[in-house]
Amino acid sequence: MSRNSGTGMKTVIKSLAALFSILLLATVLSACSSDPSTSNIFTSSTVVNRTMVIQSGTEPGKTDWPQFSPADITIPAGATVKLTIISYDNGTAPLPTGSPFGHVWGGDSTFGLVQGGTEISDGKPLTELPNSQVSHTFTVPGLLINAVIPAVPNGATTTTVVYTFRVMKKGIYEWLCAAPCGSGSNGMGGAMQTFGWMRGLVKVV
Repeated sequence: MSRNSGTGMKTVIKSLAALFSILLLATVLSACSSDPSTSNIFTSSTVVNRTMVIQSGTEPGKTDWPQFSPADITIPAGATVKLTIISYDNGTAPLPTGSPFGHVWGGDSTFGLVQGGTEISDGKPLTELPNSQVSHTFTVPGLLINAVIPAVPNGATTTTVVYTFRVMKKGIYEWLCAAPCGSGSNGMGGAMQTFGWMRGLVKVV
């Protein structure tokens, strides 16, 4: 069942405006914090694996808070990164109408930062997820990365997404979840605004 059915067009517009403000700020912060150094850049043949787990209601007093763990990941610049996201969350958080976050992003050379950007969901290639199945996203505005995480299907315990990418430029980049899976009338409160829960850092070294 959807966590949030919405409270009308005004709420949708406000939530979209707030989200894009967050994305713009995160992009600016990422650009300011990036390291122009290109020394010790790994080749694409170097493969590193990172894993994040999504659970909900695991902390006392925060029964409705979903959480990515760990919230921060460190990856070497230039290496091929296979990020495995294992979700135990069967709740959906449909995106506002017109939201771009139901699509998988990556491989955009606009800033010369990312190569790749492919997603495999439970063994099948994924480029776009139906809105009714969206549970979370892993979105890095400063890198134009967006991986979409579906809700755990009925009868299953987990769903697994493997997102493969390369980041060529060192720096510290903020990630966030763009799906309204938090608290409040628009689903963007609580865990959505808290580092260590539905926000964190990608450190490229």
